Amino acid sequence: MRVLLIQPVPPRRYWPRGQYRSMHIPTGLAYIASTLKRAGHEVKLHIREEHLHKHNFDWAAADEVLRNLLRGFRPDLVGFSVLTPAVEETAQLARLAKQICGLNTITVAGGVHPTAMGREMLETIPELDLVVLGEGEMTLLELANGKPPAEVPGLLYRHNGGYPQTSPQPPVRDLDQLAPIDYDMFDMNYYTAPSRWLIRWLEMPAMNLRTSRGCTHRCRFCAGHLVSGLGVRFHSIERVVEWMQMAVERFHVRGIHFEDDTLGANPERLVALCQTLRRYGLERRLCWDGCLRVDQASPELLAEMKAAGCIQIEYGFESASDAALRRLGKGATAALNRRAVELTRRAGLRIYADIMIGLPGETRADLQATYDFLRWAAPEVVSFGIMGALPGTPLFAALPEETRRSLDYGTYAYFDITRGVNLTAMGDEEFEKTAHRLNRYFIQPWMTRQMLHDTPKDNTTVRRRLRRRLRRFLWRHPIRYAHLPR
Repeated sequence: MRVLLIQPVPPRRYWPRGQYRSMHIPTGLAYIASTLKRAGHEVKLHIREEHLHKHNFDWAAADEVLRNLLRGFRPDLVGFSVLTPAVEETAQLARLAKQICGLNTITVAGGVHPTAMGREMLETIPELDLVVLGEGEMTLLELANGKPPAEVPGLLYRHNGGYPQTSPQPPVRDLDQLAPIDYDMFDMNYYTAPSRWLIRWLEMPAMNLRTSRGCTHRCRFCAGHLVSGLGVRFHSIERVVEWMQMAVERFHVRGIHFEDDTLGANPERLVALCQTLRRYGLERRLCWDGCLRVDQASPELLAEMKAAGCIQIEYGFESASDAALRRLGKGATAALNRRAVELTRRAGLRIYADIMIGLPGETRADLQATYDFLRWAAPEVVSFGIMGALPGTPLFAALPEETRRSLDYGTYAYFDITRGVNLTAMGDEEFEKTAHRLNRYFIQPWMTRQMLHDTPKDNTTVRRRLRRRLRRFLWRHPIRYAHLPR
């Protein structure tokens, strides 16, 4: 069977041209494509964001690339990996696939959003035939092998005006059984080009790898468990080291970004991985970063990571208010946040801080605590987000049905003050004013600095404009070591 796998993007009106260039290989689609290819199917990938960047955000040109691919390849099955902000484009592309390839072409959506909102997607997108619930490798493989949808586990499908659901697809327990990612399906010159967006702010050729699936906790704002399931499953250390050696020898990268939900889910395994990297001498050929929970940080673990080539750790601090963290179900405290910062500094590692505002029940005092924490911690990288009640999360389920139906999913893509609903304890006007001030005097300086660092030095026009913008509010910048890059 000919299979085309597509990763759509958020609507054009929410796309921040020039602000962000994702260099992440979409590992979810990559595993599915490799599984199908190993079984003898003809598979092609189309990553919309990649083609938009290659065509300098000329949407008409990027659309024509996809049209030509559909006309030339004539896929029997078109699959979409759908994030919440990309639902609108998924509908448009499913319609396009049916128009060009014919009504008999099977269209399938998968990912966290379709798993959470599969019935809604089938009701609102008539060109969509099937929804994959949970992980997609085995489900799509059985579909491609010709099984009727009613006999394939892990599917929601159309039948006589209804939407029956098959039995759950058992997760793959041993991740090493999955087909290794076939990087020949990707333009690796694009994905390994020097960038500051994989290991943030450190420009180098790098790749992203995933060594596990799942997370140890269930935060109230996250729906990742709908696909990955409960608990954590791992690739073997041998497989991970094999990948890293391949990345160095074949693609000549100098950095690895581990995109695991939490790299420290099994501290003993992480220590063993670090020791294996040193045994193979990879710490001299590669640097890497990854995400830890604040309660996983320990002097011994951080020392092992540092010795094995780790240079930066991403922490999901989210907030520095104990009350806000309890409402998020983080299983962390402000004291643990501070302890993680202190231990990481002693280990000589950079800090990448994930922060969210607009949290459920958040007050001005909570925001002030987070602001003060960041001034004290002075992380090398700060990533800000506005809290949104994502489908599939307890936060979304707690919203009134009328509110859920009125949400514009496209706003979940980038900075939008309320994501359509104010979850805080502040009134709409107070929160909007507070968020705008935080955006103007804190978030925008950080983002401008990131953009300035990411702009090539020979692009003097853009760099000059960004430097002027940064100077205008640098005197109010709260991070004490902020400076203009040379």
